[in-house]
Amino acid sequence: MNLTKKDIVSLLILFLSFFIITLTFWITKTFGKNVYYVEILYNIHIGYEGFKNSPNKYKIEFALYTFLPAIILAFIALLFNKKLNILLKINEEQKNLWINKYKNFIKKIFFNKFLKISLFNSYILLFYCSLFFVLQFGFFEYFEKSARYEDYPNLYKNPYTIKYNEPKKKKNLILFYVESLEYNISKLSNNNKSDPLKPFNEIKGKNVYDFKHAPSTNFSIAGVVASQCSVPFVVVVNTNMEKLPKEKLYCLSDVLAKQNYEQVFYISVDQQFQSFGPFKERHGFKVNDANVIKKDFRTIEKPSNKMAWGGGVYDSTLLNHAKKEIIKTYNSGKNFNFTIINTDTHHPFGYSPECIIGDISSESLQAYEAYKCSGTLIKKFFDDLDSLGILDETLVVILGDHLAFRDLIGSLSKEDERNIYFKTNSNKKINRDKINHFDIAPTILDGLGILPKNNKQFGFGVSLFEDKKNFDYDQHYNLVMRPDILSNFYMRRLLKFVPPARTDGQDPGPNATMILTID
Repeated sequence: MNLTKKDIVSLLILFLSFFIITLTFWITKTFGKNVYYVEILYNIHIGYEGFKNSPNKYKIEFALYTFLPAIILAFIALLFNKKLNILLKINEEQKNLWINKYKNFIKKIFFNKFLKISLFNSYILLFYCSLFFVLQFGFFEYFEKSARYEDYPNLYKNPYTIKYNEPKKKKNLILFYVESLEYNISKLSNNNKSDPLKPFNEIKGKNVYDFKHAPSTNFSIAGVVASQCSVPFVVVVNTNMEKLPKEKLYCLSDVLAKQNYEQVFYISVDQQFQSFGPFKERHGFKVNDANVIKKDFRTIEKPSNKMAWGGGVYDSTLLNHAKKEIIKTYNSGKNFNFTIINTDTHHPFGYSPECIIGDISSESLQAYEAYKCSGTLIKKFFDDLDSLGILDETLVVILGDHLAFRDLIGSLSKEDERNIYFKTNSNKKINRDKINHFDIAPTILDGLGILPKNNKQFGFGVSLFEDKKNFDYDQHYNLVMRPDILSNFYMRRLLKFVPPARTDGQDPGPNATMILTID
């Protein structure tokens, strides 16, 4: 087939059109039907650098299920269109009576002027495919929702302006994000298998069972930012989170930095994954990623073992390194905040060499073994620290970063029917069984004795220890869980106003002048 310049342009447009469709199906197949436009935009924003550590399985599937079908369909569509055009140019006097008989029918049905433009014009096809894509992932919510800031001025408590307590006897913090940990994991325990949540449940602490996704928190960095900064990971935040000054995006770690906590963030892959490292370093953490851990342990993966997720380290290696550093910091007498996120429980699942793995002949069995293995290792991690007396002086919070992907544990169910795992060892009374990502930071600060008694809010969150008599949490919860209220418009308006810079970390006072800054 000889291709003209016009054909090449058409081919490229056809490829892009079909690529948009195949990409849509690949995203929903791989990550479930709850993917939101915020995730799409963030992935585009950070580009390949943020995802180069993803498993090769994803990269291969991406090529096979998006690029390859799009290329094939584009060539078929171009060839089909050219053949039909040739067919229509056949002279009426030619002897092929069958073609002559049906040519007018084909011309009438498929090639009248309007249908030819709307069905076989590559530019129109691109428009249709793009429209399908944006409708699938809720892009129009950005445009249809209006700013509601004036209607709900008390939803947000600016963390930068709170006058925090400074306890004489400070507690340490271990905040552990378990990848894709939700209570539906128990559904994997069929065929008389033990509950894979059992090791997590045996760690000392109290559970909260009604933990729902806050708006736009369906992936790891979004869940971490929402739970530590108490703001939604909407576009105005996620595309600027490495640029927003701390006076605007003031997070849990920024409060602890003011109180001289040693803060270390552990991630089992390269710190560039989803831009975790740059964000954490900006907010007071030393980052120990897979590169640091491998260098310290001189880790060499055995050829017979599966590679850890994204070319990183297994949970066992991650936890051994973190445990060593925690003990070292504890013995130095410094207060610390160790925040950890693992990856063995991330699809397509990993298994630390120390674990005895059973049948993994199906995806659900792979998931079962991964959660059981990681749970056992995490429980041992906390048991070892507890035996040294470290946990007596440490607030422990264990939670899932978000709900699990794929349909093997219910990801096709509505999100409001599923709950993220949450546990804390605080001896304070938990006053409700309802929580979202925004509530994690104020709950931790309250558990550490840093949040003042007269205020249990932090950002859009409210402490679990807040007395129901003092605060109508249900009304607050219903409002902050609505993305039409916490929209990009709301957040852009909110983050334009910043208190004057100060160094003491205390409330600048009611007479402080607000500075208007332009993004």
